[in-house]
Amino acid sequence: MIKKVETELLLDFDDVLIKPKVSDITLTRADVNINIPWASTEATPIVIANMMSTGTYKIAKIASKEKVLTFLSKEYTIEEHRKHLPSIDQRYIAISSGVREKDLIKTLSILEEFPDIPAVNVDIANVYANIQGMWETVSEIRNRFPNIIIIAGNIATPEPIADLVDAGANYIKVGVGSGAACKTRSEVGIGIPQLSAIMDCHHHARSYGVKIISDGGCVTAGDVSKAIAAGAELVMIAGMVSHCEECDNIIDINGDKFVSFYGLGSDKMYSIKKPDQAEYRPNEGRDLMIPVTGSIVEVIKQIKGALRSTCTYVGAPSINALYNKSAFVRVNNTINRSLERYGSK
Repeated sequence: MIKKVETELLLDFDDVLIKPKVSDITLTRADVNINIPWASTEATPIVIANMMSTGTYKIAKIASKEKVLTFLSKEYTIEEHRKHLPSIDQRYIAISSGVREKDLIKTLSILEEFPDIPAVNVDIANVYANIQGMWETVSEIRNRFPNIIIIAGNIATPEPIADLVDAGANYIKVGVGSGAACKTRSEVGIGIPQLSAIMDCHHHARSYGVKIISDGGCVTAGDVSKAIAAGAELVMIAGMVSHCEECDNIIDINGDKFVSFYGLGSDKMYSIKKPDQAEYRPNEGRDLMIPVTGSIVEVIKQIKGALRSTCTYVGAPSINALYNKSAFVRVNNTINRSLERYGSK
């Protein structure tokens, strides 16, 4: 018996470059508007991911000053939310929720108590195995809070989009196996290359009037530009800021500081959360010790500058025009690495 194999070549960020295009108007980087509409304000199209070391109130306070969103970790307790929410700019955050009953109870309680929270990120490891749970959770939040922004994910193919939209989602989070701390592709054999996943899901999401958030796969600021050029409204990053001094879980080893950065499906996470049916769960996440170097503000400013520069290269006066102005070329080699042995500053 021959199994079906889809032979179309799917692409990741390293497989393409954005093709330069002569601008109809003179553009400088300062001319480019890189903000997008978000809730009652505008935001830079970057999201700090809801990993335990990055989706923190500490980082949210810093990121909000740059108009960058932070999706808070769903491991925060009600008491921790109550402690920190009054001191945070609620325009630039989303609280995260799972789909278990206790997750939903916590989420609804927080939203009732803090009605200014603009968004909820409903996030589970495997939407494909529990689309009913996602539908019920998103639907319940939508019914209780008709004006809130709801993000649902993660997916990598268009099939679940209709159900998630029907339940009330505004944004669909795309990315399976693409994250820096994820081993789903190697250990489970599942995934779709991120660039193709964004393009395919964007095409379908647009027909339903919802937007895409790219989650995972970005290694450089140029990858963030490529994700938006492919159709993402927002780009979620974690690995790109996993080395920053503002992260949680910083450990001192013989005077050197490291961020303990681990995936949501890692053995480290299982040891902390002790999930149900642990004996049936493979290790799908990396457990990394990353040397602390630099500030998250530096990373954000590099990305913001790169987005402006990308737009000038294709004649886009704003980030909202980047998708329509962009075309990709497939490449064999994207970067000149001849001097990398000398390092960079």
